[in-house]
Amino acid sequence: MDIKQIQYFLEVSRMGSFTSAAKKLYISAPGLVKSIEKLEEELGVRLFVRTRSGVCLTPSGNELLRYAPAYLRQHEFILSQVRRVQEVRDTRVEVLMTWGLMGFFPSDFLSSFVRMNPDIQLTTRSYTLEECREALLTYRGEVALYFGKLQEPSFEMLFHREAPLYALMSRDHPLAAHKTLSLSDFARHKLVLLNNDSGVTQSLIGELQEAGCSPQIILDGMEWTQALEMISSDGYVSFCLFPRDLNRENLVVRPLRDLKLTVKFSMVKLRNVTLSAAEQRFVDYVIARMNKSKQKETAE
Repeated sequence: MDIKQIQYFLEVSRMGSFTSAAKKLYISAPGLVKSIEKLEEELGVRLFVRTRSGVCLTPSGNELLRYAPAYLRQHEFILSQVRRVQEVRDTRVEVLMTWGLMGFFPSDFLSSFVRMNPDIQLTTRSYTLEECREALLTYRGEVALYFGKLQEPSFEMLFHREAPLYALMSRDHPLAAHKTLSLSDFARHKLVLLNNDSGVTQSLIGELQEAGCSPQIILDGMEWTQALEMISSDGYVSFCLFPRDLNRENLVVRPLRDLKLTVKFSMVKLRNVTLSAAEQRFVDYVIARMNKSKQKETAE
């Protein structure tokens, strides 16, 4: 039952004549009759009976007449909503992220994109890894950035990188004098971990314990500011991806010789869903920033 058939049905009902309705609709009378007959065939009922003065509705036709206007309004509403969403997508980017992920990007990561793209409204939402997966599958965002690993055939990978963790400490920490470190070097030092990816965090704890170390404090991934305060002022050591927008005056990172662990960063979208121009600009921006960070890491 297509929308034109309903429009034709309503016009014939109003005019009481196929000939008059056809003129109003700017189609041929035989074409209009054929369309109504097809509608009757699909519904399995007669909608009109012919009279000397034209046509009139059958009981089934009267029943369809009750619902047809609402059917048309619903159709128009659906069209307007679909078009509105596309208009919004042309000027808006909704990004899904796992908790704590922003702590590993430069502090101007989002603000730079906003300044460079004043015509785009950027919206971000943070979730656990599994919540992030569900949010993308239910269209609560178009692009997802996350640490960890998701097995989801509905996702298309836009960017992926695996990177090692570095030790993070204050410049005056005793271990800062070493160019590289081993996990066993942390045995007599205070450790604070950030739980951004539960799988990575548990693996890191296991490797530290094997080396005779044990973290004293484990914080949620979004508590990066607290961790930095403890590292800067209280002599704690932590671990992070490199590079990061650190205050280089009092914080340093050191590579680890024996940490057999990488952090997986991915950016994905739903497969077979075309990105809008605004969304593509954000994706290109992320890739450019990540590649710039990789070049910086290699240079240092």
